[in-house]
This record gives sequence, structure tokens and C-alpha cells, in this order.
Amino acid sequence: MIKITIKFFAKIKEDIGHNKIELVLKSPTQVSKILEIISKDFGLDIKNRKNYMYAKNLEYCKLSDLLDDNDELAIIPPVSGGK
Repeated sequence: MIKITIKFFAKIKEDIGHNKIELVLKSPTQVSKILEIISKDFGLDIKNRKNYMYAKNLEYCKLSDLLDDNDELAIIPPVSGGK
């Protein structure tokens, strides 16, 4: 079994109602599959939200990247604002 921490920011944090969650999985899992699990658990369509970025252990990653034990995934919505 592996444990993965998922962190949420801005709008997605509001939609989920948490700033982070932990998932326990049977084996290393692609980012895209993690998004499917979260979408199902929270009733959201995260994967199809436009301009979201993902970071694995503080480095940007792709939906095809694998997450393994003790990895951290950050889900980062688009940033707006400023002057």
C-alpha cells in the first residue's frame, strides 16, 4: 500500500472543502487516475477544468506521471488578478 498527499489551492480548495487529503492506494498511480478518484469522491470534474496545473513533489508534472509512496500532488487552478 502507498500513501499520497494531495494539496488543493484557491477555487479547487473551496470546491473540495479541504486544503489537503491523503489517499491510500495499492500501487503507484498516474496523476490522471488520482484526478478521477478525487472527482468521483467529491462529485467534481477536475480533469476537464481548463488551465489547471499539477505538481509532483514541488515540480510541475504531466497527467501521465506516476505517483508513488509518500509523494505529494498539488492541484493548482489558474491564477488571476493583479493590475
